[in-house]
Amino acid sequence: MAAFVVKGGISTDGTGCSTLKYIEKNLIYNMAHRALSTSYKYDSVSGLKLLGVVQDVSHDGRLIVKARFAPRAGAVVRDNLKVKIGRVARVFGPARSPYVAIRPEKDVGTLAVLGKEVYVLEEGDHGKGKRRD
Repeated sequence: MAAFVVKGGISTDGTGCSTLKYIEKNLIYNMAHRALSTSYKYDSVSGLKLLGVVQDVSHDGRLIVKARFAPRAGAVVRDNLKVKIGRVARVFGPARSPYVAIRPEKDVGTLAVLGKEVYVLEEGDHGKGKRRD
């Protein structure tokens, strides 16, 4: 039987493998692979597309995000736990690297979300466009 030792909430077995090493490996993997695409592959944000990181708060209380793409106006913005942060109020700046102003929800602390990654819901084609046969 292997003896388990618990130190500071981290359990290790006799081989020296720990859950902390496992978590570190996953963090490094996530950081390396998340930069390659705008889609995040894990369940906490599945179905969401990475918009960018909240960089600043404007004088009228809107959150400013340097976006990876230009979302549609009125799109719901969420954090990595799928908590609703607000809605896209305005897209401005250059087309290659747009900025997005987000109108925050009333219960969201604007200073609390600085530096957080925000996501929008991925949309598919709804088939409502013009048909040309």
